[in-house]
Amino acid sequence: MFGYIMADEKQLSPEEVARYRKVYCGVCHSLKEQNGQLCRMTLTYDMTFLALLLNSLYEPLEHEDSARCGAHPTKPQPFATSECTEYAADATVLLAYHKLMDDWHDDRKVSRRAMAQALSSAYRAASARRPAVAQAIESGMADIRAIEQCGDESLDAAANRFGVILGRVFAYREDFWAGELRRMGAWIGKFVYLMDAVMDYDEDLESGNYNPLVAAGAVPGDVSEGLRSIAAQAAQSFERLPLEQDIHILRNVMYAGLWGQYCGKFGDTAHDDGEMAPSATRAADGDDGE
Repeated sequence: MFGYIMADEKQLSPEEVARYRKVYCGVCHSLKEQNGQLCRMTLTYDMTFLALLLNSLYEPLEHEDSARCGAHPTKPQPFATSECTEYAADATVLLAYHKLMDDWHDDRKVSRRAMAQALSSAYRAASARRPAVAQAIESGMADIRAIEQCGDESLDAAANRFGVILGRVFAYREDFWAGELRRMGAWIGKFVYLMDAVMDYDEDLESGNYNPLVAAGAVPGDVSEGLRSIAAQAAQSFERLPLEQDIHILRNVMYAGLWGQYCGKFGDTAHDDGEMAPSATRAADGDDGE
């Protein structure tokens, strides 16, 4: 993933930070148990958010423990695992493998190809456990690769396709909440893809790597309002879910954390007092993110 779906810990209480990190470590523990020690290198806060979201929605049994690891060899770290951290761990591996292969195609960095090969066994195992999710990611990333290779000048083509991918990842179960989770994930996926284009704009302009802004003759400032609209649509779906557990952490991610890197780079504020009201703002292109 891209590392944008994370909390702004400065706005969380010490207890909330501890809880957030406990689930993060839980996803890490699930990565090791299901996919092997090497897969812990793929850990991001993106799927920690998904684990927290699904834990809050479905309220599965959580197991708490503590353990030492490579990052913390001297002091055991508390962690919390559940069926949702296990799902997030598999999704992490599936997404990381394709991200590595995408980087290989873009930059021909041997290290990326080598890491993808090292993950191939874990990728196959995760695919066997989550075949529908794996297929959605594989076909979606192939479509994005084709869009990028033809130099598509649309700002939305690849972003919408990545939204479909993340929408499928968010839809943990085919149940009453699947549609809302899919919509929320689709909007977040579109946001993440365009945010990554904004953050990588200067580098891609120089290197010649595909960037929808560069292809469309746009600059980062041209999509700032569109990003706000997309985030607001994601927030609408988020607020329709019956969430109670960890709700302040989840809202922190949705209304503050998503904008952390943007504000750090541009010194801009995408929200007031750390939050942006989930208004009925219409997305810039008028679609539903899928």
